[in-house]
Amino acid sequence: MKKFCWIVVIVFVVIAFMFTLSRYGWRIFGFSMCNSPNSLYAETVSVENGSVRIKGGIGSSAPAYVGHIYEIEDNNLYIGVKHNTLLGFINRWGNFDITISVDNTYIENVYFKDSNSEKLIWNVDEGIIRAIPQTTQSKDGATEDDEMNQ
Repeated sequence: MKKFCWIVVIVFVVIAFMFTLSRYGWRIFGFSMCNSPNSLYAETVSVENGSVRIKGGIGSSAPAYVGHIYEIEDNNLYIGVKHNTLLGFINRWGNFDITISVDNTYIENVYFKDSNSEKLIWNVDEGIIRAIPQTTQSKDGATEDDEMNQ
């Protein structure tokens, strides 16, 4: 009976460790563990009163939003967003609403970023950039959006 109890305790500790590591451990690796910027979209971006607020989501339905990290460099705000497919069954919400305090730092551009790419989603001159993932092109070169607008 003692052996069985130890096995149950060890299994429970391993499961708790894996859950915690997958939910929060990704932050240790920084932008390298964040979602690809091409899979993310921003519905609204507002930069005002010392804060940046971004509402958006991910193009697929399975992942659950876990968190974000950010970095400010040369008046540019880089945001890495993390979704977790493994634990997506707990919470199927892929949408996010991020508010970042920038403490009187002038922000010119806002980017989604991962380890090797970035995507501009907002700049001071134009406002929000088309940040929703682009549709695929058909053989004649027209996109689905073009065909819908005709």
